[in-house]
Amino acid sequence: MKEKEVLKRLGFKEDENLGGVEQLRDYSIEYIEGNKNNYFKLTDNKKAAKIIDNFLSHHQPILPVCYYEYGRVIITGWRGCLWKGMGEYTHKNVRHDESWINKRKKEKESKSKLLDTLMCEVLSKNYTKKLSNKYEIDAGHVFGMFTDSTSYIGDILGSNQNVNNINIYPQVKEANEIFNTERKSQLDFENEARDNKPCYYEAEAICKEWTDIVPIGTRIRIIDIQNSKELHHVFIPNCKYPKSKKGKDSDSGSKDMVDKENSTSEPNISAEQYRAFFKEGDLNELTPKNE
Repeated sequence: MKEKEVLKRLGFKEDENLGGVEQLRDYSIEYIEGNKNNYFKLTDNKKAAKIIDNFLSHHQPILPVCYYEYGRVIITGWRGCLWKGMGEYTHKNVRHDESWINKRKKEKESKSKLLDTLMCEVLSKNYTKKLSNKYEIDAGHVFGMFTDSTSYIGDILGSNQNVNNINIYPQVKEANEIFNTERKSQLDFENEARDNKPCYYEAEAICKEWTDIVPIGTRIRIIDIQNSKELHHVFIPNCKYPKSKKGKDSDSGSKDMVDKENSTSEPNISAEQYRAFFKEGDLNELTPKNE
């Protein structure tokens, strides 16, 4: 899929690009298009060895990725060194608060098309999957469960809600896991980290605006610790891609053909509607106007 169409599905207008997103402003951004690719490559001037040394100097299992905005510290992701033979960490006995998502469910459970309700269903052990199936949205982990380190988040922040409800965000299934072989999903890069231990792993949820409800994607950096070599530094857009036929690239053929094959970004959904979804979390915005 063309970069222009990806940006539209992320709610960007014609004259906007990822370089305008505050969390990505320090990176050079290149869209890698084509079969089994379709993601954004990021580059900066940070040395891989220095990143690792900086992390290890704190003597902590994981550390937050933070930004300082509006007079407060915003945690946008997590980073850590993944070693071979790491076992899953057991959560310590810390303060337990009711999660924000349970509080909001009590306030909004009658509004079935709101993202809060969908995420409550996804996070529940006995949810019906009706909404998540229709919109194909997962509770995607920022710092993946594969790291065996997510329980540290609760210890660091002092509440169990942060493990399951703060380290996840509403993520399109195709962006979260291997669903369409014509693009790279977050799981593809998580598998790269798993297969290349010991490695430094960093994952961050990226929002177009700080007040948005839904992030537009995930930034992931993977560094080989033994060689101090950066393996991947990417941005995975939180959107669906059209499926091509007979192995052809999904951008081949006429625009009409691409629109027909596209089951999730119909031509009647505008960039403004996508923007409203990321900004407000209203699932109605993902429904074409003619429905």
